[in-house]
Amino acid sequence: MSLQEPFSSRDPSPSTTLGRFSRSRDDIELDIKQPETPVNETAAGVDFAREPSRELKTLGEGPVAPGAAAEAAEGGEEEGEVNPGYKGWLNLLGAVLINLICYGMTSTFGVFQDYYQTHQLASNSATQISWIGSIQYCLCPMLGCISGPLFDAGYLRSLVATGGAIYVVCFMMASIAKEYYQFLLAHGIGVGIGMGLMFSPSVSTLSHHFARSRYRTLAYGCQASGSAIAGIIFPIMLRFLFPAVGFGWAMRIMGFIILLFVIVAFFSLSRVHPPRKKIAVLSPTVFKNPAYTLYVCGAGCISLAIYAPMNFGVTYASANGLSTSMANYSLAISNGCSIVGRIVPLMIAQRVGPINILLTFGITSGVMLFLWTLAKNQSGILAFDAMYGISSGAYAASLNAGAASFAPHPRQSGLYLGMCFFTMAFFWLAGTPATAALIRGKSNYLPATMFCGAVVVLGAALIFFGRLLRVRAVGTKWV
Repeated sequence: MSLQEPFSSRDPSPSTTLGRFSRSRDDIELDIKQPETPVNETAAGVDFAREPSRELKTLGEGPVAPGAAAEAAEGGEEEGEVNPGYKGWLNLLGAVLINLICYGMTSTFGVFQDYYQTHQLASNSATQISWIGSIQYCLCPMLGCISGPLFDAGYLRSLVATGGAIYVVCFMMASIAKEYYQFLLAHGIGVGIGMGLMFSPSVSTLSHHFARSRYRTLAYGCQASGSAIAGIIFPIMLRFLFPAVGFGWAMRIMGFIILLFVIVAFFSLSRVHPPRKKIAVLSPTVFKNPAYTLYVCGAGCISLAIYAPMNFGVTYASANGLSTSMANYSLAISNGCSIVGRIVPLMIAQRVGPINILLTFGITSGVMLFLWTLAKNQSGILAFDAMYGISSGAYAASLNAGAASFAPHPRQSGLYLGMCFFTMAFFWLAGTPATAALIRGKSNYLPATMFCGAVVVLGAALIFFGRLLRVRAVGTKWV
């Protein structure tokens, strides 16, 4: 998950104002009026206010806003390596923490799904409960279309502070919720908005510090692994907190942990490039490229179902006789194994191409979904979760790099990523409820797994045809 580009440690001055929206024939752009005072921020001894912008490359996981990577060089580009310095590594810590509480929390929703079904929302259907997690999945990438351009305009700290405050308040409000609509508003919409305001900016800061560093792949791999680390820790924590202190205090304790991570990220995240004055918000013209269009459509189909074992793995394990404790551990095992899938393929993709890696693990995940219901005992379920964690993690880690590779210039990669994830957000919204609706009773998951396997394989087929067009365009099979 899955679903990264530039930022600044300097907040815009009070005189900075947002101008009007101006519409051209093809793009929607946001005009930002910046103060006339020159920006002279440095990192690793390099004055980016006086030097041309750097080439930006993207690898990693998660949604990125349009324009976030377009920290464009108004002048030329330079070759050579830049050491990220201590500010760069400190920034990486902040990006990992934000990913940990954003996609790490969405990958933990299977625990909440199982708990809600048997406690607070026992009178509601699994489909209704799944909308809570589905809305989180949708809003996190979708709001990148807002937070990305605002980041490029210099509002990094404002976005982290605002998003973090909304996230913490709404998460704690869920601890006192009684009715379904209250959980939906607090745990679904409110938390999703908070995630969406923070995630894309946090990932975009990495290209400010690591775009021309030999540690670029390592940085994006570490950032991508944040959600997997949370997927190990959070289910185990909740497993002990729910019976020990009750639902209310378990949510409040988690809320305080999230607050701590937000505070650390607020002071850790930074940017080195000066804010941009004109930023693309939406650009439908990217879909004039048929290969890119097929890629996005395929990724959308896959996003409908690829995370189903994460969302319903706990309930599936419980339905097949595993204890509540072991069912929660099964999710932690899946997320833990996905760390391998999120880091190693990023290194291999440097040689064989991100689209090839994405296609390989997309097909593998689809086939495994068809076989999901064959795992019926404890050893089979845990083995499936471990292998599927590696496969789905590799897919999620390759998704960004594949979308960015269609950009005609590296400084446009954020726009191509943003349009990809903006489109996929609608598939994420529908995927979890659709899967929940196909689960018959509490134990018949076969219709749901057939649906999940079919849409993932269909998506992989679309990406395959998009790859063929891409190979023709660039003249190499290593795409």
